[in-house]
Parts: sequence; C-alpha cells; structure tokens
Amino acid sequence: MPCPKCQVKADYHNFLKFASINETTLFYTSPAKTDDFNEDGTKLANFKIHIQEETTGKPWIWVVDCGKMEYKHFTEFSFNMGLFDLLSKDPNLEAVWIIRSNTWINTIISFLRTISSARFIHNIRYFDQTGMELYEALKKTSLDDSAIHWLIAQ
Repeated sequence: MPCPKCQVKADYHNFLKFASINETTLFYTSPAKTDDFNEDGTKLANFKIHIQEETTGKPWIWVVDCGKMEYKHFTEFSFNMGLFDLLSKDPNLEAVWIIRSNTWINTIISFLRTISSARFIHNIRYFDQTGMELYEALKKTSLDDSAIHWLIAQ
C-alpha cells in the first residue's frame, strides 16, 4: 500500500530513489522539503511504508540532506526514537549519509550513539563540505557524476 499522503501530493515526504552504487540503492530525503509536520501523528507510519515498500528488501543507503532546515523541520523525540527503532531493525540498511548537517541532527545522532550499538548508527557518514570539497568527498563513494551533481544542486 503506497503512502496515502504521497498519493495525494507526490513527494510529500521527500523520499526519493536517486542513484545506485553496484547493488545498493540510494534514497534521498530533505527534511526542509517535506510537507509532513506530523500534525496528525502519521509521519512515522508513512515513513515506514516508504522504507518497507520502496527499498524492496534490498541493500540501501539513506541520504539525509539537512540543508535549509528551520526550526519547524525539527522532529519530536517520539518520532526520532520510532525512526531509530525502525532503522535498527532493517537488515538491508547499509548506511546513512548526512549532508549539510546541523546541530539538531548532530545532537540526536550523538545521543543515539550513547544508548545503542545498532549497526546503522555506527555507519553514519557526514558530508559537511561545500563546493568542490563536497564533490570530491562524494566522488570517493563511487557515486557517478550525474548523481553527485544532482545531490549538490538540492
């Protein structure tokens, strides 16, 4: 069953397949581009739908772009813990890449690292460079040029 909110408005949750590296699919999310501010409490359930249906039980990497986030995009503790639990149980999640991180995201991840030994939490990679430095850092991941240019342009 597809996410009901994304059926009404495409890209409501900004969970986009954008590239592959060998057999691993990369999905992109930008909290600043989502329209879900969890007013009705369904945000976690809808992300669960995206992850379960779109990653199709195959290896994947989640690229989270924190650029342009404002206070309204910060998530509440219960959502963070629910998402953490969901990701911790996903054997196909190979890594999480954080692009243009911020204090909010860094604090959440630092906290989670103190309370968990989940595999994915230790496979978080930060890309906080800009311009050519960001391009060079992403190039080392084996992403092709078109995917790198797309990411940088977001």
